[in-house]
Amino acid sequence: MKIGEFAQLCHTNISLLHYYQKTGLLFPDYVDPFTGYRYYTSEQIPVFFRIRSLKQAGFELNEIKKMIAAQKSDTEILQLFAQKREALLRSLHDLELAQQMMSGGNFMPTIQFVSKNGKDTAFLPRQHTDDLSLLYRTLDQELSAQNYQRISFFEITDNIVSCEVLKKTTSAVTPHEAIDLPFENDPSVIGKWEAVGEFATKEDFLQNILPLQNDDDLSREIYFLPNGEHYWCYGWTKGMLLIDDGVSTTQNPYVLEQYDGKEYLFVTFKSYDYCHGGKPTVLVLKNVDHNRYSAEELSRKDDLNLPFVLDERLVGSWKAHSFCKTKEAFDPGHRTCNPYWSEVTFFPNGSCTSIYREGEISGDDKQTWTKGYLLRKFNHCACAYEIQTIDGIDYLIIEWKSGDYRWGGFDTDYYVFIRSENCN
Repeated sequence: MKIGEFAQLCHTNISLLHYYQKTGLLFPDYVDPFTGYRYYTSEQIPVFFRIRSLKQAGFELNEIKKMIAAQKSDTEILQLFAQKREALLRSLHDLELAQQMMSGGNFMPTIQFVSKNGKDTAFLPRQHTDDLSLLYRTLDQELSAQNYQRISFFEITDNIVSCEVLKKTTSAVTPHEAIDLPFENDPSVIGKWEAVGEFATKEDFLQNILPLQNDDDLSREIYFLPNGEHYWCYGWTKGMLLIDDGVSTTQNPYVLEQYDGKEYLFVTFKSYDYCHGGKPTVLVLKNVDHNRYSAEELSRKDDLNLPFVLDERLVGSWKAHSFCKTKEAFDPGHRTCNPYWSEVTFFPNGSCTSIYREGEISGDDKQTWTKGYLLRKFNHCACAYEIQTIDGIDYLIIEWKSGDYRWGGFDTDYYVFIRSENCN
């Protein structure tokens, strides 16, 4: 059908469909090369309404684009709705807290600390509100601001909210626990698990308290692969989730329990607080399925079947300058010390050699290059590159598709290189 008919069926206008095509959200099924007319199919109508629903739910267009490209199921979309709802609830709690403070003039929550028998307890008066959720959120925020960790659930006595706390250290200790443990099978945990959230205590989850303010590094799903196969930063053996994040290695005990007919794993999680003198938190995982996945099938794979095209600007030896999360964050004046990927050399015939902390990777069976891409065959990644010239110096910016990208669903990071002859 023509674009006008499609717009009528979707109760929208043609200009919005043009915009969706421009931003990569929804492409016509066919564009006549001579007339430029756009044609759509009836199968695209549900896609349009899914985009509209996600937009109305508060998702950004770039988020929606990723969901559509990943062909997420209705179940996965509903899970994302739940996560968005939790984020909005946090914002609402913060807004209510600010409103309470404003209505109380110069009111600020006053926390008192009492030490007894080697335990520290924090107390917060129930001022200005009877909303327990808001009080809990306020207490957690103030404890975090004063570098305390809450290690018990809340207690209500008279007009006081209290909890047991620990003072965290300002410096971190990096744990290096053994993760090469003998494998013992546990068929009940094999499969896919959704990360519900990281909680101060198990009781927080059971009482529907919002999870801690997790950072972006907490993966959305964790897979327990058959025979304890490692993927990304995860491995396991019976009763233990093993994590190697590239900096620390930890043993994280788990317990399987059922609530409301659903299976949950409660993981004793050695995260930020633990590394700063605190106690492990509780990572809650909800079972999605018990399929027998493999690391190979879970990994994102790029199309490596690209013909060789010479790029004379790229040929030569390059040494690492810096590592950054986005291209926009690149600062020529800031260098990264002791980078993991230290050097790369591109040869005129499409061969290349990379030097990493563990050693050298070379050989056309491992990696090659063509204009615009470094083709890392050993992990199925086509890493786009570009060369920027700043103040007369060429900077080679290459996508770094680590396990975060290949298994975690995160965006790519970037390595920046300069020509070896420009190194001091």
